[in-house]
Amino acid sequence: MKIYNVFILLLLYLTLIAQSKVLTQEEAEQRALQAYEKTYPPADTAVMPAPAENEAFFGSRLTRSVTLLSTSTKERRLPVKILIYGQSIVGSRVLTEYIHNYLTEHFPYADITLENKAIGGFNASRIIRTAVHDVYPYYPDLIIFHVYGGERYDGLERLFMDIRKYTTADILLLNHHLNANQTTYNENMYQYLRYIANKYNCELVDISREWSQYLADNNLIPSDLLRDNVHPNRDGLWVMSQMIGRHLRYNYLFPGSWQDKVRTVYTATAYDLQGEKQVSFKGKEWRVVDGIPVGELKDATLKLTFEGNRVDIIAGQPENQEATGSARIFLNGKPISKNKDLYFITRPGAGPNTWWPLVKRVSHIKELIPETWTLKVDRINEDSTVWFFSVNGSVTGYDGSGNSEETFISKSGRVVIDVTDYMFTDIKNTFKTVTHVGFESSWSVEPLFIETYRTPVMDDKSRVYKTTVVKGLKNGVHTLEIIPNGDGLIPVQAFEIHRPEIR
Repeated sequence: MKIYNVFILLLLYLTLIAQSKVLTQEEAEQRALQAYEKTYPPADTAVMPAPAENEAFFGSRLTRSVTLLSTSTKERRLPVKILIYGQSIVGSRVLTEYIHNYLTEHFPYADITLENKAIGGFNASRIIRTAVHDVYPYYPDLIIFHVYGGERYDGLERLFMDIRKYTTADILLLNHHLNANQTTYNENMYQYLRYIANKYNCELVDISREWSQYLADNNLIPSDLLRDNVHPNRDGLWVMSQMIGRHLRYNYLFPGSWQDKVRTVYTATAYDLQGEKQVSFKGKEWRVVDGIPVGELKDATLKLTFEGNRVDIIAGQPENQEATGSARIFLNGKPISKNKDLYFITRPGAGPNTWWPLVKRVSHIKELIPETWTLKVDRINEDSTVWFFSVNGSVTGYDGSGNSEETFISKSGRVVIDVTDYMFTDIKNTFKTVTHVGFESSWSVEPLFIETYRTPVMDDKSRVYKTTVVKGLKNGVHTLEIIPNGDGLIPVQAFEIHRPEIR
């Protein structure tokens, strides 16, 4: 009997371990691709897509990000932050690698950060919920985006409106390739994405037409570029990366007007009585070293007045660098950490045996504080249709209990989960996995600012060093103060101010 009880306990333990395992999107894709390639190995070489119609216009709506990429030189390497977002068509690790290879080959001197936060299986109605965690606080220079759905309601349009409201990012929007059952693309979806692209000034990659043309040019059928009914195989992903990449071109015909959204204010203007007085000093002025204003004294405050929702400091690089130091950051007359609306919530952790988050979105109705939150499943009803849970904050502590049938508002108001955002049942139905008692999903509350600016270690003279001091502000007029701590020099060449076009 004792041996039997031990066996049951061991079986229960192994079951819990299996249910707690998180299956990543990369693992699932790799397994599917490997299974496909056992029967259909990838071609040694793939044919380049033929020149596209109206290719002379490519890049016309990506003027800022492509300017940063194209004008980076060996002596002046500009940072460019790129986010891939949407669902599984662009969520592939292979596609990410192909895009990365294209970027490094065509823009070898740009200082590129490329991140893929796509969620396979999350159509438009779902991805608009997670974007608040993934896109707006990340605040990239360029977003490469693809998703299915959204044309029958206004949800997808709200996503693009919010990108324009909360960021200054360029948007590269993909429409849909042919799946294995199609002979032509869906006209309704095609026209809807054209509508979105034109209304929100997105660069549209016309995969629908160009993919069809590629198949015809090379005597292929849709399944030749797919590993299943819809997902591209390795050859298809390479073709897609080339169709995306050729839009990343410096188009001299369309200089754009991104200087209205992203302005550079040089600190040296503070010494020019005829210049703009966006930059001024309180107390003692900063001294100038090699043409760059440098702060070092505790009673020498630099003040920036700006309009927008984000500020980056571009560090100066004097020829003979002395010991560098740090400075406190004040916003609108008080320490920046006192601005309680400058925090964001990270995407909640995945459910069991899936990459889908257990909760699509977590919001709040009271001020946030930096901490880590955990949602723990406490019990389940008999037929596994209703889940009961509790939430705990690493600082707040126990903050209430709820269930998957009702919108949850925690005792402190720092956690709000809409009833439509629970993924328990969706995960159960799609992945055949029940979220068992004891399972936990976590998220963090993190700042959208830095309290202390530290001069970066500038060991590469060719790089342009930018530090985001604050983002996610209400898009309006603000003041930023830099107050040296007296522990070394603070060389500040300029400020980059971001002002989204929709307010």
